[in-house]
Amino acid sequence: MQQRIDVRRGTILEGIWEYPELLWTSLVVRKRNFVEFCKVAARYYYPTLSFMSIDQALLRQYFFRGPYKISKTFLKNKGAENIYAYGETPLTTVELIAETCQFKASDTIFELGCGRGRTCFWLNAFIHCKVVGIDFIPDFIDKATTVKKQYNLKDITFRCEDFLQSSLKDATIIYINGTCYDTPFIEQLAEKLSHVPAGTKIITVSYPLTEYTKKPVFEVMKRFEADFTWGTADVYLQQRK
Repeated sequence: MQQRIDVRRGTILEGIWEYPELLWTSLVVRKRNFVEFCKVAARYYYPTLSFMSIDQALLRQYFFRGPYKISKTFLKNKGAENIYAYGETPLTTVELIAETCQFKASDTIFELGCGRGRTCFWLNAFIHCKVVGIDFIPDFIDKATTVKKQYNLKDITFRCEDFLQSSLKDATIIYINGTCYDTPFIEQLAEKLSHVPAGTKIITVSYPLTEYTKKPVFEVMKRFEADFTWGTADVYLQQRK
């Protein structure tokens, strides 16, 4: 009995010590999100009112239930080990990636794990390219498709699929912000992407695909730092040989 009490007391104490750290992390993230919103408004809203309207319509879809809650609930119901796997690329970072990796209007960009599709809408609005967003959470795809139809957007498509099973044959650029994926999953991803056409650009965050395959099929073209909600990470531009 005493051992159970000691274990329980230790668990409670750990929780007490962890709470200030979690609270601080939450405050830091909220501050970064506020700063990012101010930058988005200044750089993308007022110069381009059409994008402001689209982006606000998308954000209103999540007024009562945010994307993090939707993702957490879905993953929990699926029995996933990591139910906190959701993350978004800040739009200012999307712009940096687009400039550094030389996105063009002639490109067809696939975002694997597109979440609520905010990156896809930005790419379509500012790069004027074709965009395909793929995610396996139905709520994300349904809400993004609703906004797409509301504004009659042509060159943007959302697909509710497991992207490890999706056809990627039309992509000229593939973007994956998958920092939460474990090693076995990234190895499957690398195998999947080893079959895309030669010359396809592949952009990953935090890791290069060359570390997860023995096949000499990828070439790292660039590595650069970019800001994300959780901090700074390396972004890798690779090309399928």
